[in-house]
Amino acid sequence: MTIKIENGKYYAVFNIETEIPEFLKTKEFVGIDLGMRTLATLDNGLKIANLDVTYEENMIKKYQKRLSRQKNNSNRYKKTLKTYWKWIDQKKNKIKDHYHKITTKIVKKYDIIILEDLNIKGMFQNPHYSPKLQKIAWKKFVEMIKYKAEIYGKTLRQISRWYPSSKICSNCGHYNKDLKYETEWKCPQCQKTHDRDINAAKNILKQGLTDLIDE
Repeated sequence: MTIKIENGKYYAVFNIETEIPEFLKTKEFVGIDLGMRTLATLDNGLKIANLDVTYEENMIKKYQKRLSRQKNNSNRYKKTLKTYWKWIDQKKNKIKDHYHKITTKIVKKYDIIILEDLNIKGMFQNPHYSPKLQKIAWKKFVEMIKYKAEIYGKTLRQISRWYPSSKICSNCGHYNKDLKYETEWKCPQCQKTHDRDINAAKNILKQGLTDLIDE
């Protein structure tokens, strides 16, 4: 057993052995596009919104600012620090609970789950993306799907991060090299109008299934 301290609280960490029953097979597949406007978009058109943690973040900033004005290790400082830690935990637990519920539903419903292999670490180095990524916590979302797919007997694949899922028309396969940041676009070849994220999710599923067949 390992004892650790996190945000002023003590935790005991230990392992247990248990048998986890696999989820029933559904013979359903899903392609998932992760985004900043929307946490995740499924190829069937379902969009999962980003969790709103604005209130928690504002409270964290409030007590962080208060700490900076107080004398280090004074009674007031220690009292404020406990409240500061409380809001950090509340934000973290709110995200974790939300993601657990979403990822369990996805793994339970679909036998094959296809995602992009995003360079999340590299994106954090971009000052434009970093604040948004801290809110979204993509890494946590992907990690939950990965380990749940493994323990519940489902198949997870991640396609190449270089695959242009947004720029390919999911209807005719035309590559739209001129696409920039438009959220909706019309294929110049087949005239099909696409929601950018849903189109990407459809292409992610197609490419993932192709990769599985090739394997």
